[in-house]
Amino acid sequence: MRCRTALTRVDALRTGELEAPEQSTVHQHLKTCRSCDESLHDVEELARAVKSLALPSPRSFRDIAPHDSLDRVDDVWVAFSRRGLRMISRGSEDEFRVRYAKRYGRALERAELPEPLRKQVTAAVHGEGVDKPRLDVDDATDLESKVMATMARIPRGEVRSYSWVAEQVGNPKAVRAVANYVARNVVPFVIPCHRIVPASGGVGKYAFGSKLKREMLEREGVDVERLEELAREGVRLIGSKTTHIVCCPTCKDARRIREENVVPFHDADEAVEHGFRPCRRCQPFAA
Repeated sequence: MRCRTALTRVDALRTGELEAPEQSTVHQHLKTCRSCDESLHDVEELARAVKSLALPSPRSFRDIAPHDSLDRVDDVWVAFSRRGLRMISRGSEDEFRVRYAKRYGRALERAELPEPLRKQVTAAVHGEGVDKPRLDVDDATDLESKVMATMARIPRGEVRSYSWVAEQVGNPKAVRAVANYVARNVVPFVIPCHRIVPASGGVGKYAFGSKLKREMLEREGVDVERLEELAREGVRLIGSKTTHIVCCPTCKDARRIREENVVPFHDADEAVEHGFRPCRRCQPFAA
């Protein structure tokens, strides 16, 4: 079989439309022709790419409606659908509507936030945390979804670094991308992006200002002054003389260590050199 003949049949081979005798002939040709074999892989990649562009059919009339809903909780605006929270922000109503339209391409109409969602927003804004936030952010990319899920798992009263999040989502080199997703978090408070801090220590920046970030962390039980003091000293990890376990400074296990048993470390390598092992709970070596 010649290359031209084989190439006209590779897509039919991929979909299983070829008769058995022709399948065998084409397979034999692909084994001896690297160029045609690569063409088959190219067709498979193209098919996968085209499939990924397909839009899911609407699940209900609500999905094709031209608007979602908007309400006010304390000092934040909340956009929501029947399935969950879609955006939370401070500022003016007009600014919020513009941002929402830019993200989702939909308008907002004022409506009363369902009580279960209102309780989640109220708890989050007041620093009480939310265990299982109800969200409707299906348009999020795979990495963005993983970043949001990881932030949601950070315990109340603790902080983690951007590099820790990148490690947790399985892409340790994507620190900058992670930082961008954290900064653009569409449901702050409920998804606690305020618990993400620089690997160099300290509190870092926040969409609503560092002052509010400090207040929220302190409300949750974080000793912000101590965190900043450790940053100035270059201390990134805290170990225990008695257990030889090392933790992130805000890990609840680290806070139980008596002062006389505290061993500060500048990085994971230093902790390992001294025979310390990482805490299984906070997984500090990912930081």
